[in-house]
Amino acid sequence: MNSLRRVFGLLLCSLVAFSVCATEFDEAKIKERFSKIGITVVQVESLDMDGLVEITTTQGTFYATPSADYFIPGKLYSLDDNGNFSDVTAQRQGPKINKLFNDITNEMIVYKAKNEKHVVTVFTDTSCGYCLKLHRQMAEYNKLGITVRYLAFPRSGPQSQVGHEMANIWCSEDPAKVMSDVKIRGKNALAPNSDIKKCQAMISGQYQLGKTIGVSGTPAVFSEKGINVGGYLSPKDLLARLESQQ
Repeated sequence: MNSLRRVFGLLLCSLVAFSVCATEFDEAKIKERFSKIGITVVQVESLDMDGLVEITTTQGTFYATPSADYFIPGKLYSLDDNGNFSDVTAQRQGPKINKLFNDITNEMIVYKAKNEKHVVTVFTDTSCGYCLKLHRQMAEYNKLGITVRYLAFPRSGPQSQVGHEMANIWCSEDPAKVMSDVKIRGKNALAPNSDIKKCQAMISGQYQLGKTIGVSGTPAVFSEKGINVGGYLSPKDLLARLESQQ
């Protein structure tokens, strides 16, 4: 009987204007189930395929059956008969991520290229070796036309010593200069005169944003399409990666 119902459902889908019927799900139930394992669900969406839903959480993206009896974390790929595959997760999440970034551009520390060709958003940590390496090459990225925008992602958490240091950087009079002083010259970021609690809240928000879109380490580099292109890449390699997405 269940098989007949499924066949009937597929036939019905073929008769309507959409090529695939939206998968029905109970968002409240999914949120309740995930909360029991300590994961907060932000949004549940139907996919253009039968039997799966996409779940955006504060700990990244998951894919699950509509009842959430089964779930998997990570990326989803499509594969055609010719062996061509594409990152479905990136295609779906990229525009959403870009919107989230655009909403907080005023919070970013920006190193702008004079002849701007690309803009990347980088989640950074002042104690991360590869973050320091990336920053030391900032002039080379800029020379190649790559503007770098920083968001904070203290890996040990926003309430850690590094988190407080980053709050001091973000609320200094010249955040870009102080960031370079800390990363290149090894100076300490002095506490700003402004409200430090406001700065700490800003760092916490950026950290949580990173967790929500799947950041787990630093540097995490996102292209202008909202696609995570990976961690540290040399200036030339990053340029090549960005141009391959066009």
